[in-house]
Amino acid sequence: MKIEKQISRRKFIGLAGLATAGAVAAACAPAVTNTPAAPAAPTTAAAAPAAAATIAAPTVLSPKTVKVGILAVNAKEFQDIIAQTGFTKQTGITVEIVNRTDTKETELARLASAFQAGTSPYDLIDFEDELTTSFSRAGYMLGLDDLIPAEVWSDFSPAMMDYTKVWSAYNGETFRIIHNWEMPYWWYRKDWFDAKNVPVPQTWEDVAGLGKAFTDTSKNVWATEDGLLKGAFLNVYLAWVTLQAGGNPFDVGDTYKTALQYIYDLMYTDNVLNPASLQKDYNQENADYIADKVAFMRQWPFVYDVVRSADNKAWFTSEDKLAFALPPVGPGGKGGSTYTAAWGFGIVKTAPNKEEAMELMKFLFSNDVAPVAAKLSYWFVNARKSVLAAIPDTGIAHQMKVYTDAGVIGVRPFHPRFVEALTILEDTASAYLTKQVTIDVSMKQAKDQLAALS
Repeated sequence: MKIEKQISRRKFIGLAGLATAGAVAAACAPAVTNTPAAPAAPTTAAAAPAAAATIAAPTVLSPKTVKVGILAVNAKEFQDIIAQTGFTKQTGITVEIVNRTDTKETELARLASAFQAGTSPYDLIDFEDELTTSFSRAGYMLGLDDLIPAEVWSDFSPAMMDYTKVWSAYNGETFRIIHNWEMPYWWYRKDWFDAKNVPVPQTWEDVAGLGKAFTDTSKNVWATEDGLLKGAFLNVYLAWVTLQAGGNPFDVGDTYKTALQYIYDLMYTDNVLNPASLQKDYNQENADYIADKVAFMRQWPFVYDVVRSADNKAWFTSEDKLAFALPPVGPGGKGGSTYTAAWGFGIVKTAPNKEEAMELMKFLFSNDVAPVAAKLSYWFVNARKSVLAAIPDTGIAHQMKVYTDAGVIGVRPFHPRFVEALTILEDTASAYLTKQVTIDVSMKQAKDQLAALS
């Protein structure tokens, strides 16, 4: 999911109205108390007083810097946020961006090596779900509960708090605060549904019936499709369907079996889900949708921008071609109808500039700055009360509000050795979904291999 998610998390046309003029954003910036600004040093000889020869030279304060590890694709937007909110002017702290690596494996190795040496390439790091379990259990991150005031946590939506307690905390300490909050949404061809007088599916049973209405294998048209390629995509789908069934796939219990059977039936019994999804990523799923091969799909937010791009102008002639819907409800109830993935900041325990990192962390996540950051960058859009109140109710922001208000967002299924565990699920599930083994054999293999992880 890595490549597509990088695309999805920035520059949505639906959020074009979020851009705020620099002067306006600066005016919104809160004052930082108890942090005196560093005095400005003279920049030229002319700035010195005439009697400089008889006056002792003032003490020159060392400049204060905080290094932030962030993906290169987000660096410019982050720099804009720092500039427009006036952080350096108010605190005297200069922000230096250090490009972190793109993959979780290389980033983990990089930080592990630095940590062992008692240092770090950055003070703050922006990191994804896949690294949270590794960082927390290795003891690399600083606890943040005493740093972040209660008013910030009160500003989080209930779903964001539920997620934080599972994904951003360990041994009673919160080690990451999320700023980016994304989930798959459900999209459909309203023009097709209207033409056939088919209602938008609201339950698993409704989805199972879509094959009769839309699937035409002679034309390679399917009621639904997904990106289920092993390595980055299939595990996401397995987690979502099992959550809808009411459980966690890593438990390999009855709810996981229900989910596996449901997926298999959608493919081979109900003729709803294109089995070729097992060889597709999200970009290929979008391409098939735009090629008029898919009636209804689960997809991450970047599709909103894709269909509105210049390349697809001739195709996207009506909003009915990508209508927005609530997710279908499974046996587990509406509260687990979808889940989010997120990115957030943490402070490295061996950070060279720990105090400056704390100041930046408090500043960025304050109830005053968070909505300003969201207006400047989609990378900082989330379901905090202050953010949803500040950003225009359009595009993806509107859909985030709808899902939040509807109470359909559950917590992403968790495993303490997440990366290794999801690989096991993908391998064993794909064997069943490609008819190589039975469902019972697939589940036994998954259970045995997951047990060996511990």
